[in-house]
Amino acid sequence: MLIIFDAVIFIYGLYTIYSSLKMKKTGELSNFFTGGSMEPIRDVHGYIDYIYGRTIVLGAVAVLFGMVGFVNDYITPLPMLMKALIVLFLTVVIWFTININRAKRRFW
Repeated sequence: MLIIFDAVIFIYGLYTIYSSLKMKKTGELSNFFTGGSMEPIRDVHGYIDYIYGRTIVLGAVAVLFGMVGFVNDYITPLPMLMKALIVLFLTVVIWFTININRAKRRFW
């Protein structure tokens, strides 16, 4: 059952990185990064520049967490590493949420 959880987090991380790279390349926002807001954004490129690196960090931590979770569940137990990664992942998610809210106040 945990393989589904590991896979979802891993795929989420890959999709986050892919969406961020695509957003930076095309200069167009994805609904993934707007939080479903329908209001027009004042400075699209400023928002993309602000959120791009932060999104890569979130995606990389999610990919790492998914991979190590799979190894922990199916190859060899890594209890201390998993505890540290859970704290890291939750910290990065909270940090990213705070940054998204700051970006919305700043660029919307």
